[in-house]
Amino acid sequence: MVQAVVAVGGNVGDVRQTFRRAQTLVGQNDAVFTVRAAELYRSVAMGAEAGDSFLNSAWVLETSLDAVQLLDLLQRAENELGRTREVRWGPRTLDLDLIFYGGEQIDSPRLTVPHPHCFYRQFVLAPVASLIPEFLHPVFGLTIRQLYDWISRTPLPVGFGGDPANSITLSSITREFPRVDLRRVDPAIDPALEEVSLALWFGSSDPKPASPFWLHVSAEDELQFFRDVLTAACTELETVVDDVDELSESLQE
Repeated sequence: MVQAVVAVGGNVGDVRQTFRRAQTLVGQNDAVFTVRAAELYRSVAMGAEAGDSFLNSAWVLETSLDAVQLLDLLQRAENELGRTREVRWGPRTLDLDLIFYGGEQIDSPRLTVPHPHCFYRQFVLAPVASLIPEFLHPVFGLTIRQLYDWISRTPLPVGFGGDPANSITLSSITREFPRVDLRRVDPAIDPALEEVSLALWFGSSDPKPASPFWLHVSAEDELQFFRDVLTAACTELETVVDDVDELSESLQE
């Protein structure tokens, strides 16, 4: 039996009802046992074409499925409930991301766990922290609560290395995100999380440090990627209080 964590999101249609139907589909599998659901949060859409704000939650479930089997089950539920993938980070009826599969680290063409971007996304960390705050991230060696606290700091210390291809990227980000303390970090001295909450590497002329909290920024979409990362990291969430009890009860039936 393995404890798995799934991030749940959507912004098209009756999202609450979609969440309920998704849980029913997943819970009907004989190899999925208890499912606990976090409360609902509203987050700013991440991505230039993502549409309106999202509702987000998280599930913690017990299962005897292996990680790929669980991924298949989640994707079948997404497809049955109308998920399409024409646009990366576009509007969607349902998004079920496998964030953790126990304490395992998996890196395959189909699946990477822990999810490589979960550590800075408030819309993932907040609901997961409400369920299992002491769960230890198997790469960072920090609890979910600690990671959430790191990313909730004000101002948010964000490091960067390398050189942006677009000369306006840094000045634009500074104007758009006044809560961010943007600082250059020496790539020869990998900073600790006490110094920065995350770091971004621009360009490919020098190898970025191997620390897991470095994100590589491609020249092709560097400004939008940087904007999306900071939107996910430092935009405060809104707790959705209506229907929370009803949703939680339905997810545990």
